[in-house]
Amino acid sequence: MAELLIKNFGPIINGYSENNGFMKISPITLFIGNQASGKSTVAKVYSTCAWLEKAFIRGDYDINDFYSDDFYKLIANHGIDEYWTESSEISYKGMAYSFSYKVGSEFKIQINEKDTKLYKRPKIMYVPAERNLLTVLSTATKVRNLPTMLSVLLDEYDLALDDLKGKDFTLPVSDLKLRYDKVLHSVRIVSRNEKSVLINHASSGIQSVATLSLISEYLSQGITNDIPSKTKALSKDERNLIKTFIDKNYNNDSELAFSLKNELDKFYLTGSEKIISSDYQKLLFTALQYYFNTCFINIVEEPELSLFPESQAKVLYELLSCFNRTEGNQLLITTHSPYLISYLTLAVKAKDLLNKNVPAQRINPIVPFDSAIDGKSVAIYETKDDGRIENLDSYENLPSDANILNTLMASANDRFADLLDLESEFCK
Repeated sequence: MAELLIKNFGPIINGYSENNGFMKISPITLFIGNQASGKSTVAKVYSTCAWLEKAFIRGDYDINDFYSDDFYKLIANHGIDEYWTESSEISYKGMAYSFSYKVGSEFKIQINEKDTKLYKRPKIMYVPAERNLLTVLSTATKVRNLPTMLSVLLDEYDLALDDLKGKDFTLPVSDLKLRYDKVLHSVRIVSRNEKSVLINHASSGIQSVATLSLISEYLSQGITNDIPSKTKALSKDERNLIKTFIDKNYNNDSELAFSLKNELDKFYLTGSEKIISSDYQKLLFTALQYYFNTCFINIVEEPELSLFPESQAKVLYELLSCFNRTEGNQLLITTHSPYLISYLTLAVKAKDLLNKNVPAQRINPIVPFDSAIDGKSVAIYETKDDGRIENLDSYENLPSDANILNTLMASANDRFADLLDLESEFCK
């Protein structure tokens, strides 16, 4: 479980007050709060740090040749480089690497020797609130100066469309399907009676869901922990990349690196794990685990965009189903919706009932059983207008009702009661 500290960066001032300032990023983590209170800021910083840890593992950067300017450039990819102040501080504790940076100081990196072998290399996807742009603009690929994260999202969106191979993709809402014509490069939204419209003519909610749903399903389906099967499918060029990767990670033991590369070739030629020496099998597949993406970090801004509450539930449950597919997955959500918290609570309770042997077929009409989640894997943080971050307590592993979103709903009910009192007083 990674931990993150942010202080004096954009809207985040004092940050998190517990655990020496470090928020624990749970497998499922939600950030709620007012506009411009820092929800997306935290999500973007975490996305950057998780990717940087992966880059260190992959060998994209030499830890002895990585400086504060390099970190500035990575933060700039999310468009939050103007948030730095003279007292900004960001620290990250990952499974394999920890690093910290204070403005005016050196960028510090530490290898976590004991936990490095437990690291699972993730596929990291940041799905911004501006995702509708990819569907509104039919020529998004030709837009100049597209923000970096939208450009990355567009690449994955195009790959996901190609992966459909002419088949319709079922959206989680309104009995709709997405249909892609590769020749015409057109995407249409198809109703139950086969009526269709181009996606850029569909409602904003459907545009938002289409991008989010298609990419989340595509990336989560592509993750597997079956390292041997992935290795068998490697091309010669990909095997050479892995050999380079092995050299970098075993540069202090060239003899071992040489042996691991030989074992890789033997395995590829025979397709049998039995051919690998027992002395090297675990080491080889551990090295390959660092090369392949074996889990999925899905970071989603406002999945509820332009959606009716019932549709919000269906989108959330699809995201939870994607999360449940592979051990080690993470789901981070920023939201303004009190409904998402309520539906998340239902998913936690559904898991509790499954653990108590309540039949899945009785639970499924209420909450899809493949979307049920353990409450211990959930954390909800509230970003405050004054720049603080608070962790919302849970009750028996269920998300607490004591959060700003529920408080605002209760406040509206109280105000209505006040209006009824005025009616009683003046309209007799």
